[in-house]
Amino acid sequence: MATKTPKAQKPATAVKPVKRLAKPAKKAAASKAAQTPGAWDRATQFLREVVQELKRVTWPSRRQTLSTTGVVLALVILVSIFLGVVDFALSRLVRLIIG
Repeated sequence: MATKTPKAQKPATAVKPVKRLAKPAKKAAASKAAQTPGAWDRATQFLREVVQELKRVTWPSRRQTLSTTGVVLALVILVSIFLGVVDFALSRLVRLIIG
């Protein structure tokens, strides 16, 4: 039987004690609450940002608005006619099948 040679072992490292951190004082929690804005402050800040963002928007001209509105209305009418024809054809087909 072959004998196994022992593997080289690493030297043991010393375990260092873990430093315990002190719990934060209640003063820090109170100051954090004082720094956090209230609901009213957040709402007014939000509305200010909305107004700033709306100033950056590039609004379409009256002509562009009327043009796109016309396209939308035309497509709505075309799709309505198409669906009406399909509905009429399918209802006739069902009547023929049922009798």
